[in-house]
Amino acid sequence: MSRPIHLLLIGDSDSQLLACEALCRFPQDQEIKITINAIPKEGTPDNILTRAAALGRLWQFKIGQVFSHPELKNFDAIGVFLTGSKIAEFRNALNLLPYQKRPLLFCGFNGVVLEKFNEGLSWRLGYDLLCLNGPRDQEALDRLIRKTPYENQPIALTGLKRNDVATITPQAERPKEMVFTEQVVMPKSNSDRARMVRILAQLAQRSPNWNILIKPRIAPNETTFHAFTDHIRYTIDQTLGHAPTNLRIDYSPLPELLQRARIMATVSSTAFFDALDFGCRPVVMADFGINQSNGSHVFAGCGVWCRLEDIEDLDQLDQNLEAPSQTWLDWMGYSEACRPANLISTLEACLERRQDTPASEHQKPIPAGYLINSSLSFTQLRRNAEAAIDERNYEEAKSLLRLATLLRPTHRNVARRLRAVQCNNRPLRKLLLTVTYRDVG
Repeated sequence: MSRPIHLLLIGDSDSQLLACEALCRFPQDQEIKITINAIPKEGTPDNILTRAAALGRLWQFKIGQVFSHPELKNFDAIGVFLTGSKIAEFRNALNLLPYQKRPLLFCGFNGVVLEKFNEGLSWRLGYDLLCLNGPRDQEALDRLIRKTPYENQPIALTGLKRNDVATITPQAERPKEMVFTEQVVMPKSNSDRARMVRILAQLAQRSPNWNILIKPRIAPNETTFHAFTDHIRYTIDQTLGHAPTNLRIDYSPLPELLQRARIMATVSSTAFFDALDFGCRPVVMADFGINQSNGSHVFAGCGVWCRLEDIEDLDQLDQNLEAPSQTWLDWMGYSEACRPANLISTLEACLERRQDTPASEHQKPIPAGYLINSSLSFTQLRRNAEAAIDERNYEEAKSLLRLATLLRPTHRNVARRLRAVQCNNRPLRKLLLTVTYRDVG
């Protein structure tokens, strides 16, 4: 295109905002204007918001406020990185706008897809464009949508290279450090997590000339997408009592740790690929076997599968550790062929096609019998609006009730609730909200 492309990327958790950041590695010759909307959420790490702000313009609006923002129609495309049902709701809400006037919509997955890929796709089908990591995801999508109304779903392979690193420290100049990237639910059970900690402690005892740094997924006061019970520091205290002096938690940013460490170990984290970006050699902890619940099945062909409790010490691992299988890396999407630039070229093609395609072609109903989680719930909009009213967040309530009126223009109570929250006189607004209240479950 002869003009800059304006993108809005929306994320509602730390992991989704990191996905937005990874996607913004566009070539310098492509002029992209980026706005990130970090949906306000208690516990989102401050450093994640700082990194998001460095990418362009940072918004922090709730989802209802995004829907009604006057600048929304000025974007060429909107990337939606939310949890499943919210992805479908956002698409349906934007589809209330005329196709030719609304921005293109795209979405993707955050890092390696370990489980529930088909379920995740069911929320995403019908978007103008799907971002996938690489051939592995593309093959799975093709199997799912073959001979369905979605078989021509546009995609872009954006890859798993997520960091641009100017200088890589040679292995010989790195201290003898291994970083273990913790995942809050991989493994999930308390017994497996205790065993994981014991394996690392025993390895530290066998390798006194090495430091093992456990990088927690989040700090104790922060939140992430997954619900969990105990922070890793409590698991260490409860399991070990006193950890070896060369085994410790390190809250430094992961890029800093990978820039200097020799080895990075994980059960199934996407940080495997981040380590490659920074020249840190990855190893997959195979002590829990090939287990789909831990995501380790995805890494079974990586070529660096290792039982840490069986190795003599980290000197032995350092000497014998080979590079991951290039065939497997290409299949996963860690290659030059899979990169964010593919998103821009595909969006440009979609924008050009849209000018020549009647809107009716894009608004055909899906035939009955095909599974897709795409219904925009009128009831859920009302519930969310009532929750916003309870919090006295009247701007959010207005936005949600406006959407509800678009879905049901003749619904009298929604119209009354909207007029009530629009009232600027506080005593009168309180009275109107009282007399118009209806229990929506």
